[in-house]
Amino acid sequence: MPELPEVEHTRRNLVRWMKGARITHMTATDARIAKPSPRALVTRLTGRVVSAIDRKGKWLRFVLDDGARVFCHLGMTGWFEPGGAEPLRFERASFDLVKKQKRSRVSYVDSRRWGRMELAQEDIPSWTRLGPDPLSDGIDLELLATKLARRKKSSIKEALMDQTVLAGVGNIQAIEALWKAKIDPRSRAGAMTVKDIRTIAKGIDWTIARTIADWAKGDEGEDNPFLVYGRKGTPCPRCKTLLRRAELGGRTTTWCTGCQALKR
Repeated sequence: MPELPEVEHTRRNLVRWMKGARITHMTATDARIAKPSPRALVTRLTGRVVSAIDRKGKWLRFVLDDGARVFCHLGMTGWFEPGGAEPLRFERASFDLVKKQKRSRVSYVDSRRWGRMELAQEDIPSWTRLGPDPLSDGIDLELLATKLARRKKSSIKEALMDQTVLAGVGNIQAIEALWKAKIDPRSRAGAMTVKDIRTIAKGIDWTIARTIADWAKGDEGEDNPFLVYGRKGTPCPRCKTLLRRAELGGRTTTWCTGCQALKR
């Protein structure tokens, strides 16, 4: 599932393509994605100007000139890209745009149809219930410490992936951040010291910045730019111990038993 860096990369593209543009025509073909219905989405958006495109965690928010909002979650396989004259494969929605007298088209593509585009007049609970966004809000160490202390039975990795703790941190970013912080992902969330929380926050900032920079490279980026994620059995970049992989909270987790301390 796309995490904070991937969604931020998408937002930056959408700002270039759509902010300030008028939607002259729209199509929406899938009731599983368009809420409350494809027809409602098309009717409300056609003719409107996109005033802003925001992001919180893994969610995008399109704000229109009349105050209406469209909240978008990419699910597992959703993405936006410039469209052509013909519909793209797995295209679920499209926007014909006019911006500074130039016409363009942007398509939403989603092969597995797990994404979501929800029309609303105000912010929806899925947006308002999110925790602070590490990139746009920063990480409040005291607040993070309080939230982790309430999750004494949870592993630190699972706690960081709780979207009410920090919005946008998913499996990959948690794995990389904990490796950077030298903390075993199986450690208890309630066992974190002030120093641990500080190093975790630095690790989150580090991995988000690295991933956004890699996405900015486009096709020049590596297939797997991560130092630990997906590298079971290879030497740890820091201490050369072979990386281990196991299931933790239903998600595949990779870490180093040599330099990541287990804290209970």
